Amino acid sequence: MREQGTVALKESYIKKFMNAVGWMDQDRTRLKLTGYFLYECVPVKVAYNEWFEILELPDTFASWFIITELHVWLLLVRYMAEDVTSLSGQKNKYVKGDGHFVRNCIIEALWADVANRIKLLEGANPAIARKQVTELSEQFQAALVGYDEGLSDDKILAAAIWRRFYSLSEDTKAENIVKIVHFTRHQLSELDKISSENLRWKPEVNWLNIMKH
Repeated sequence: MREQGTVALKESYIKKFMNAVGWMDQDRTRLKLTGYFLYECVPVKVAYNEWFEILELPDTFASWFIITELHVWLLLVRYMAEDVTSLSGQKNKYVKGDGHFVRNCIIEALWADVANRIKLLEGANPAIARKQVTELSEQFQAALVGYDEGLSDDKILAAAIWRRFYSLSEDTKAENIVKIVHFTRHQLSELDKISSENLRWKPEVNWLNIMKH
């Protein structure tokens, strides 16, 4: 059991990205930078210690990842909504656009950060790092599916949270799951208030306090 909380990285992955692409005034480059900054607002702004304490989660890398994963999913949902178009007399249609591009950049930044953290936790063994990233990637994809299915149903969302945060343990306190469900609904509502223009170029995300749910 390793204490996780925050792992200090010598060089930010955002700085590495900026050094690689420079400040080119191109929409895609700016959107990619938006995606990286958005991801960084998760590990930098989320009060992980409060999540560990209030929700009775162990202070480990696994718990850090699960909490980060939920916040990343919240960002993905908001950005994917930007690509949904409404046509008169027809059902909403999803067309891949800037939202999908930023979504992929957020995920790319997540794995860059995870890879760095795993290297620090496991030492310099690249084989172990690759194996853990692969395992986390599979878990991440499964979690996204579960959360997506719960977007319109609190019971399904609660089941997905119970499975992901507590491995369906019968000892789980129901109020802990309720807190996460309420937080998720409230945070989605807050993200929906951000205008499309600000989402593209000046995203400012403030994470709600889990203690108030």
